[in-house]
Parts: sequence; structure tokens; C-alpha cells
Amino acid sequence: MMKARLRDAVGSLAAKSGAIARRESKIRGHLTILCYHRILPEPARSAYHDPDLVVTPEIFRQQCRSLAQHYHVLPLSEALASLNGHTIPERPLAAITFDDGYRDNIVIAAPILREHSLRATFFIVAGLVDTDRLPWYDLAGQAWLTLYPRTGRATVKAELERVKRLMPAQRQIWLTELVERACPHKISDLDRIMASDDLRVLNSEGHEIGSHTMTHPLLPQCEDRALIHELEQSRRDLSEITGRSVPGICYPNGDCDARVRQATEGAGYDYATSVRQGTNDASEFDRFGLKRWFINQERLSTRSGAPSDTLFRMEICGLADSIFRWRRG
Repeated sequence: MMKARLRDAVGSLAAKSGAIARRESKIRGHLTILCYHRILPEPARSAYHDPDLVVTPEIFRQQCRSLAQHYHVLPLSEALASLNGHTIPERPLAAITFDDGYRDNIVIAAPILREHSLRATFFIVAGLVDTDRLPWYDLAGQAWLTLYPRTGRATVKAELERVKRLMPAQRQIWLTELVERACPHKISDLDRIMASDDLRVLNSEGHEIGSHTMTHPLLPQCEDRALIHELEQSRRDLSEITGRSVPGICYPNGDCDARVRQATEGAGYDYATSVRQGTNDASEFDRFGLKRWFINQERLSTRSGAPSDTLFRMEICGLADSIFRWRRG
């Protein structure tokens, strides 16, 4: 509560003093990349195993409105081309990205983007396109909450973080046992990964399709052959679906090492995104380790729970990071 009050007070002061506008002016030569996952109504958000990965349509609409007003927004590859060409727009440069490629992205998020004439980049788990299979972490989260309904979301999140670090074979054994104990669930349409037709529609509307690998493994855990398959096959499959090149990739969980970077470049990608937070300075940005701002709905709301345009703008221009460093812990 004390942190929320302080956040509200500092946000109000930053807005009234013009500090946000000054900071936005200073980052005109930078690229701001936003990271979203899912856009769902509040009941579905609350029921999801990790609500931090979900933003409601109402709040996403407000954030899009703010971006359209204060930023020059482009799909990521176009934004990078602008940055490389030293074509600095009057407003700060930004890109909206979505990880995984859930159906809610096209059903809920895409119409909101269209309302504000914004185009985004969607990183797709290619091996789940045109299937009824869920990402392993969704299967695990759903099964865990079925077996342990009184478990807090923080406990579920911590357990999934632990299991992520297991080797793939160990993780599959754990997952199979957990799902069998919980019994199969009916899959919601919005929980599926998008189909080929969905990706083609997004592409036709000017959005960019990127790779999020074939199966969403932690790439440093992959043996060389599996690593190449995850990188190259996903790029080929998505390119065949859309009829266009796939310029970029998002490292699952942000995990990357020197071997993964080298393989990513060798697979023909132009860029890769990480989960490191910050803006990307045109003079020194890392093309295969691009920084992004993870959009957390709770953190960008006032203590009363209302969405805050001030806190959102402070977050994505980097002002909040320099003031509220304690909240990263």
C-alpha cells in the first residue's frame, strides 16, 4: 500500500511538472518496445494461472490510445529500419509486441489496434499453429489449479519457474503426471494458439509475424540439432503460412547465451528480443538482445485499481525505472 501511494504521488508530480514529456523528448533517438502476452476480460484474467501476463481490453485500449497520441508506432522490423536509417520521427519510436500467439490476440487485441491505426509484431509458437494443443506452461498451470484450487497464484508461478529449469525430459515426465492426475480439460477457443488463417489476416492488415520457436523450449538447454530445428523450422513454417519472410524471433523466457545468439544469426533472423527492460538507444543497441518493457497491469494502476495513463507513460519512457528501482525486486 505504501508503494502504491508513493507511486501515485510521484506519478502526479511527474505529470504536473512536465517530467514525462521531457523524458519522452529525450528518447526520440531510442526505440521503445512493449511486451504483451494476452488480452482477456477481467474474469478470464483472474482465473488464469499467471494474471501478470494478461491485460484487460479496457486497459489495453487506453494504452493504445496513449501510444497513438505520444509515440510513433511501427512493427518491430520497420521500427529497427527507421532506427538504422537515422530517420528520427517527431515523436518517440515504439513497437508493440505479443509473445506466444494466442487467439485472443486476433479476436480482442487486433480490433483495438485497428481502432487506433496501430500495427504490431506477433511472436508465434509455430509448432502449435493449427492444433488444439496448449503451451506446456498453460497445461501445467491449469492442472495445478485444478488439483490445488486454494493455491495462490504466486505459488503456481514459482512452481512453473522451478519446472522451467528442469531438463526437457524431466519436465515432460512432471507435466504428464500432473495432467493425468488433473484429468483433461475443455480448451477455450481464446486459449489456443492462432491458426494459419489468423496469421494471414494479421499479415494482410500490416502486422508483422515473428517466431517464438517451434515448442517454446529454453534454448540454452537444447542440444545443437534441436536448437537449429527450433530456430529454422519455425521460421520456415511461419514464412510458408504468411507468404512473407519472418525477420525476427523472441527467445522463449528471454533465455539466451553465446551459442544461441550465433545459431539465431545463422538461421537468418535479423533481430531477436530479450526480456531485459529498457529502451534501445540507436547508437548502441543490441540487435540480438533487444530490450522490452513487460506490461504489468497491476503495476500500472493506481492504488484504487484504476488504470493510470501517467504510470504507463512513466514506465515505457524509462522514467519509472529510474525512480522506482525498488519495485523490480
